[in-house]
Amino acid sequence: MSSKEKVFINGDLSDATSAKISPFDRGFLFADGVYELIPFFSNKPFLLDEHYLRLSRSLQKMEIKNPYTEEEWKSHISNLVETTDLKNFYLYIQVTRGTPELNGVSRKRDHVYPEDYKSTVFMFLSEITLLSQDDISSGQEAITLEDMRWYLCDIKSISLAYNAYARDLANKKGAFESILKRDNLITEGSSSNIFIIKNNKIITPKSNNLILHGITRGFVFKLAKKMNIEILEKDITYEDLMNSDEVFVTNSTQSVVPISVIDGKKINSGSAGPLSLELSKNFISEYQ
Repeated sequence: MSSKEKVFINGDLSDATSAKISPFDRGFLFADGVYELIPFFSNKPFLLDEHYLRLSRSLQKMEIKNPYTEEEWKSHISNLVETTDLKNFYLYIQVTRGTPELNGVSRKRDHVYPEDYKSTVFMFLSEITLLSQDDISSGQEAITLEDMRWYLCDIKSISLAYNAYARDLANKKGAFESILKRDNLITEGSSSNIFIIKNNKIITPKSNNLILHGITRGFVFKLAKKMNIEILEKDITYEDLMNSDEVFVTNSTQSVVPISVIDGKKINSGSAGPLSLELSKNFISEYQ
């Protein structure tokens, strides 16, 4: 980590190597907080307003006070972004319930939400390394796992222990992603949304509390409409997944990623399908 790298903490820009957050912060003690990740391609933010709205909704659902107005958020973001010369990077935002306003030591760690607290806002920037065109064209490998997370997955919570476990397991198996399922129904990836293509129709799991409503996912809906491709939200079984014509996942940093092998089995031809590649190409032409 460079000593010149700047991070944002509670209104101030600090050197990354000297930044400090209290060990009594509820984000540290309880994972009591939310986050947002906003990609910048060629120094241009990807759907900043949509990301802000999702951050606001997550804070509201977690009953954490939004510490800034929308204008203040954008000003702080702009100030931090001005400190970097990176071209493709992401902005990470984390807001926790912070530290309670202590009137005694008994409230240092209490499961009950404190009535008086000071939120902690932390932001940093990190470079995005995009997949090569060869990696996109050949498609990536995935494994499947049972979805063992809580049932409020539509909140972008910092409680990501199972997501990290699932992604690490995929990595150890040489795979790009773990695709999660509950009772044989596909939900999403450990850090992505999932789509299948069957008979030239794009199908993705329903928007409910079992998935995070990805900003890139929403943009794919708009791309599909422009391309005159029908897109459906409906249940996808494990059998549907394995017998699909194409599979792809979306996330903020890699956009559209075709999946060609799942659980060691080739999907169709075992390489990226034509529609997935067209979606990836059109996404890149719009925002990269």
